[in-house]
Amino acid sequence: MKSLTEAYINSLAPNANAIKNGWGLVKKGKFQKLAQTSDETLLFGECAGSGKTPYYTSADFMNEESPVFRCTCPSRQFPCKHSLGLLYSFLEKGPFPEEDPPQDVIEKRAKIEKRNETKKEKATTPRKINKSALKKKLEAQQKGLDILDVLIQRITRSGIAAVDVKLLKEIEQTAKELGNYYLKELQQTLREFTYIWKEKVDEQTLYNEAFSQLTSLYTVCKKGKKHLSERLQREDLHPDTTTSIEEKLGHAWQLSELRECSRTERDAELLQLSFSCRLQPARKEYIDEGIWVSLNEKQLYYTKNYRPVRAAKMMKAEDSISAVLQTNELVIYPGEGNLRVRFDDYQLREVKKDDWNKLELMAETDFAMVIKKVKQQLKDPLHNKHPLSLLHYKQMGVVNGTWNIEDENGQRITLSHGEHASLNTLSLLQSTLRENGMMLVQFQHDLATGKLTAQPLSLIRNEKLIRLAI
Repeated sequence: MKSLTEAYINSLAPNANAIKNGWGLVKKGKFQKLAQTSDETLLFGECAGSGKTPYYTSADFMNEESPVFRCTCPSRQFPCKHSLGLLYSFLEKGPFPEEDPPQDVIEKRAKIEKRNETKKEKATTPRKINKSALKKKLEAQQKGLDILDVLIQRITRSGIAAVDVKLLKEIEQTAKELGNYYLKELQQTLREFTYIWKEKVDEQTLYNEAFSQLTSLYTVCKKGKKHLSERLQREDLHPDTTTSIEEKLGHAWQLSELRECSRTERDAELLQLSFSCRLQPARKEYIDEGIWVSLNEKQLYYTKNYRPVRAAKMMKAEDSISAVLQTNELVIYPGEGNLRVRFDDYQLREVKKDDWNKLELMAETDFAMVIKKVKQQLKDPLHNKHPLSLLHYKQMGVVNGTWNIEDENGQRITLSHGEHASLNTLSLLQSTLRENGMMLVQFQHDLATGKLTAQPLSLIRNEKLIRLAI
């Protein structure tokens, strides 16, 4: 069993309440019996519950990078507070007395081994594609795009100012209909478009946001039609693995697909620079987003975890991680600019001086070149509208009431609020942090003013990471 740390155990928890409740069980002395196997791969014990019969909980580390938690409690969260409390107890009181593993654990281990063997066989067997069913799906998507195209043209001809309650209901009905044509992502984007009118924003902001959403819908619709037409002409019907068009049309990438396309990085090391959790009302989802730097490839990546509001309590919420994350396989999604990644099994290690040195080497020092690159990226309609960049600044301060960072050449980048009010924290920083540091920023283009600004997400100096956005 790997060396357990509180940070690692916290990373396993489904949410902050589970961590609090797990520690609560330990502090209250609820664990009546604690034991471990001689090979240190299994921790198990009894925890007093609300009834006469205690809960039997265990943490199985046969696969160290993907531990299995079991408990007789009725909770649908894994690990539950009892399993977490077991780990915290080991952290505080371990090692436990040695005992043979319970019979039910032995039987369940055998089932897991058999299941893993089946998975390995499937992984080595090439996927069989039902071309007939896939062709029907692509043709259905074409029909759905035709329906969306008619709606977009209608809104464009009448103008955004003409959008009224009646038209909004028609748009919502069309969004619902797009689900029948396998266009889930466009369905969500259309719902986000209608939600703008439900927000309490001024008229200019409403028009700017609506115009941006409408432009995105038009672009994906136009490029999607061309892409589907070209794909249907190919004999193998192979998807596009270089851009985000498939995802924009609603395709959910399977790990097996991405592995076949060699979109993986082996033995990756990632350091999280920023983390946020936000509610997307139109989608009715919580989105956990982490921004990471690959210490191997010196690239900025992001992770996204979607949790439907109705099931959020039952799903694991991601959290910030302050250690270096090591994974045997990093899966990289197709796209433009900063790419989305995914990892399953991982372990954590402490951040070393060499890691900070790697960040220093990859940080951009020429702001003029950065601005030029970002503007070029924003010209691509499929590109992320909020590119990320790690910048090395010479100094930071307020000019004419506005925060700016400046490089060695005197070139400045204006800082602004984004989804997070991170500017409020800059005035609280020590004066020494305002010189010769690194800053992770997220660029944004204001349609109303035409200005390109950057939202500060985190600041790095003297081998310390200060998160400005939460």
